[in-house]
Amino acid sequence: MKLYWAEFMDSRSALALRRRGLVQLSGLALALQMTHLALAWLAVPTLMGLPQWITWSVSGFFALLLLIVVVLKFRPASKQSHLEPARQVFLDALWLGAACLAAIFAMRMGFELGVVLFLGLGLVGYGIAFGRLWFGLSKA
Repeated sequence: MKLYWAEFMDSRSALALRRRGLVQLSGLALALQMTHLALAWLAVPTLMGLPQWITWSVSGFFALLLLIVVVLKFRPASKQSHLEPARQVFLDALWLGAACLAAIFAMRMGFELGVVLFLGLGLVGYGIAFGRLWFGLSKA
């Protein structure tokens, strides 16, 4: 299988090759995130019975973490603009990974609404960001 990562970052490459590179790089980033999430699933103990303020504090921490990822995603482009698409791919994977990690913590704390909220936020946010990147390749 040929890797199309260089074509993905080259704005002069054909659109089909750039999209193949996007799918490959996104798959790699998601595979790494899912490996880390599987380890977190095994490592995080059951935290049922904690006071409600601790549950809300942990959820607030993860919400702040997701806000930081949004700020990183929408800040002005870096000086190395040819690396910008790869940066976007890894920030999208970070968004999904942070949201899933928050859902794991919420599940272990018995906070079902947090599980639904963080999983929904992660999946919808990743889908929107991936779609913007996918359709943005044709404009570049």
